[in-house]
Amino acid sequence: MLDTRFYVTDTLVGSTTLLGCRWDCKSLAKGLVDQGSEIVYKANVTGIIIEQGKAVGVRLADGREFFAKTIISNATRWDTFGKLLKGVPLPKEEENFQKVYVKAPSFLSIHMGVKAEILPPDTDCHHFVLESNWSELEDSYGSIFLSIPTVLDSSLAPEGRHILHIFTTSSMGDWEGLSRVEYEAKKQLVADEIISRLENKLFPGLRSSIDFIEVGTPKTHRRYLARDKGTYGPMPRGTPKGLLGMPFNTTGIAGLYCVGDSCFPGQGVIAVAFSGVMCAHRVAADIGLEKKSPVLDSMLLRLLGWIRTMA
Repeated sequence: MLDTRFYVTDTLVGSTTLLGCRWDCKSLAKGLVDQGSEIVYKANVTGIIIEQGKAVGVRLADGREFFAKTIISNATRWDTFGKLLKGVPLPKEEENFQKVYVKAPSFLSIHMGVKAEILPPDTDCHHFVLESNWSELEDSYGSIFLSIPTVLDSSLAPEGRHILHIFTTSSMGDWEGLSRVEYEAKKQLVADEIISRLENKLFPGLRSSIDFIEVGTPKTHRRYLARDKGTYGPMPRGTPKGLLGMPFNTTGIAGLYCVGDSCFPGQGVIAVAFSGVMCAHRVAADIGLEKKSPVLDSMLLRLLGWIRTMA
């Protein structure tokens, strides 16, 4: 939310894992507060308040309301327009977006701390494991992505240790209808199978080197990242005609902006960060903090809108 002060709620958000990046949440929070912002923690946003067709505030689960001149949603476009905006007709741009893009499946992620000696000295940072054939690429657990950020920066982990971030496609349906005991047992089973595959293909003896392990499922991502079905983000229904088919930060509702991986340019840390920079400049121009040419600006937005109808 943007007003004379900035209010930042901590759960109006989708999110992107920044494992291995030196993006310290406490430093980011300090920077916001130092610039006059207020961060409201444990603030579960359940709705965006609309008055006379304009977004003017947000409503929290505990009944509190915050009002501002500008509202920025870092939830996905599906969550923003499907859950946070109640009783508001779906804008045409969002309708077009949902025709062109669908929610990607969720994923299972494993964060591990391992003894450094298990990795050969020339180990690369990124690995992709697909044992059989490309037809299983999109199947649940069919392929494994592995990142080892400590290969690039050893200071990210304690001395003599490496961080492994492992993730693979997984659908919400795989994890529903389980008791707590069954859920925990399945997490352990799937993690064990993935570790065995990594031992066979990359790092023999990996299991014996594990000091720490934490497993997140689609239910984890739905709960803590507030993403519908724990989705990883948008993906095109067919062959995309470039990224310009994705919506930018503006919306069809005055005063409401969106940011994150369901905005241009899409998924990934770099793309989401770029979306944030674009949104900051867009809002700054619209509220008069940056110079803009109203005529050229209007022409550009109409042109981009027309291009998106061609996607």
